[in-house]
Amino acid sequence: MLGNHEALWTLWEVSRAGTYAAAAARLGITASAVGQQLKALEQRLGVALFERVGRRARLTAIGQALIERLGEHLPALDAALEEAAATHRAVRGEVSLGGPWPFCRSWLRPRLPSLLERYPDLRLNIRFDVPSLLTRRLLGGELDLAIVGTLPEEPGLEVHPIAHEGFIAVAAPGYLRRHGTPRSARDFAAHRFIAFDSDLAMLVPWWRAAFGPREPLPTQVVCRITNLDEMLALAEAGCGITVLPDYLVGTSVNEGRMVALEPEVRRRSLRHNRGTLWLAWRRAAAPTARFLAVRDWLLEGGLKE
Repeated sequence: MLGNHEALWTLWEVSRAGTYAAAAARLGITASAVGQQLKALEQRLGVALFERVGRRARLTAIGQALIERLGEHLPALDAALEEAAATHRAVRGEVSLGGPWPFCRSWLRPRLPSLLERYPDLRLNIRFDVPSLLTRRLLGGELDLAIVGTLPEEPGLEVHPIAHEGFIAVAAPGYLRRHGTPRSARDFAAHRFIAFDSDLAMLVPWWRAAFGPREPLPTQVVCRITNLDEMLALAEAGCGITVLPDYLVGTSVNEGRMVALEPEVRRRSLRHNRGTLWLAWRRAAAPTARFLAVRDWLLEGGLKE
């Protein structure tokens, strides 16, 4: 059937162009290919669509009737195909993007106005969540793009680093007055900690950078809570020490609500106390203009490899 459809398009183009050569130019094929397609169509239909008049080919009555029927349907189909192609090429419509709220507040929010100004017909749907849920929603097609703080290990995803976040250990002045200001690994190990999750995200890279890979991790984790703002609030309330991204605690430190803790320099390892933020998308994602525009814009504003 596909061959029939292709030959019908060729027949329609011949009727509009007037000659095989002109139709071939419109279709991007040779005049010989046009003739072969029409001959094959006649054989499949079992009727003659053209008759020879001298050195020219003229439509038969059946051929003319077929052209008239094609004229009722093919132009609308042609317009629909062109509209679909134009939609694919235009930066128009919705793109869904997910990410962690604190990072997006600091990194994404200032960048959004320029993107929306550049593409006035673009519609963004932005949602915030933890990396595991973001990855799940990305794979499930709920999101087109996701910014995640944990490198996804899914073979169906493409990932690209877009930012680094440095980690800082902080505590409230009142807490430090009661429990003392730690300096060594032994000092820190004696304190209470507020962590993000059971994997001690952020705390572990900070600890390894400060004290090296062999120093045992702190065990007095008094609260695990998967929300950075709540971790900061608990630390400001004097519940313990926490390790958070630098962009999140800067204002609290500058205003004196929190104190940045510095471990002994001589014990510090050569590791970086920072994490990487990744932009992820499905390998099989349709490369529409709106998807590519948002993806490339995020990559442009990220790390340079």
